[in-house]
Amino acid sequence: MKDIVNFLFEVGMLQRTPRTGFQFLGSGCESVAEHILRTLFIGYSLCKLSPGLDETKVLKLCLIHDLPEARTGDMNYVNKKYVTVNENKAVRELTETLCFGNEIKSVIAE
Repeated sequence: MKDIVNFLFEVGMLQRTPRTGFQFLGSGCESVAEHILRTLFIGYSLCKLSPGLDETKVLKLCLIHDLPEARTGDMNYVNKKYVTVNENKAVRELTETLCFGNEIKSVIAE
């Protein structure tokens, strides 16, 4: 249970992790968690417009796609030119103690 509690605490950090694209552009602010929420609603809406989509899969992709940013932070276009982020290490260490860690790794890899 301790590993899941630690995971949920880390997920909570996404609400304090700013998206740097807005800072780079000089206007607005949004956390990674706010971005994920909007992404979930976009995915949900797209599934309703395209009944053949696997809604569960789409929503998992939307939910988990930026999870590593709880450890790495959000890097904008310019940051990525100069800073190397080891997302594989972040994902591995984030998921290695979770009973559902392999599922998270698989979704992020996709």
